[in-house]
Order: sequence, then C-alpha cells, then structure tokens
Amino acid sequence: MSRASIVAFYGPKAVTGAALDTIANAIDQHVDLTVCNETFGEDPAPNVTKYAMVYYTIGAGLPYRIRGAQEFESFTFSKDIISIAYGNVEVKDQFVYTQMYKALANNQGYKVDDVSMGGDTLPGSVKIATVVYYNGSEFAKEVSTTEGDTINWS
Repeated sequence: MSRASIVAFYGPKAVTGAALDTIANAIDQHVDLTVCNETFGEDPAPNVTKYAMVYYTIGAGLPYRIRGAQEFESFTFSKDIISIAYGNVEVKDQFVYTQMYKALANNQGYKVDDVSMGGDTLPGSVKIATVVYYNGSEFAKEVSTTEGDTINWS
C-alpha cells in the first residue's frame, strides 16, 4: 500500500517513517495491529493513555476507511470491505462503506435495498449486490445477494 494513501495519528502526533510502513503492511496483509509505543516507535505523551486513528484508502477514488483504537487495543485490519457493486455499478459512497464495515465488524447482517446501498442504480429492476471483503482470513471472500435480502458474512 502506498504510504500516500494513509494518514495516521498516535496521541497528539502524526505517524511517519517506519511506523507508517508497519501500518501499511498490516493493511496489506489484512492482520490486526496492536496500538502501543513499540508499534509507533516512541511515546508521544508519557504516562497518558493514547488513542490512535488511521485513515486509508485502497484505491484512487474509493472511500477512505477509518480505524481507531485505544492504547493496548488493536486496529482491526483483518476485516475490510474491498469492493461493493450494486446493480453492476461500483459503489463509492463513504456512508455505505462505513455502515457495511460496521455490520461486518460486528458480524451482523446488512439489508440490501436502494437506501442502504446509496441509491437506485437501475430503476425498475431488481438488483444484485456483490461485496468482496476480508473477514479475518488470509483470502478475500465474495458474497452476492438480491435486493431485499440480507448479506450474511461467513
């Protein structure tokens, strides 16, 4: 992953250098990453519990993903939405990505309809939603479902 597509903060400080490479590698490898001084190379606020935020995108024009974790917790990069199509149209709506990721992260179903998918891509037609995602495994998975049904993650 290009470091240009990642912005990260640990406590009051922007993350740069080797720590940013560590984050990029975790995203690329779809593995979780513990938030701690060792991961980020230094303690920007000694004796204070810190929070870290990572904003990243996996491709030009695609929505940013947002991950946050408190010190000694983990960023969950092992779960991610790679692509969404609805009615054969790529969905790039930030709200749809965020809501779908929340459903995936919490192992909840995601109801597919024109509202939840960001609009009616083929008025008057029943549409298929197709999602490529990671759910804690080494390989991407794909699920498709018809408008009106619910996506269930495996």
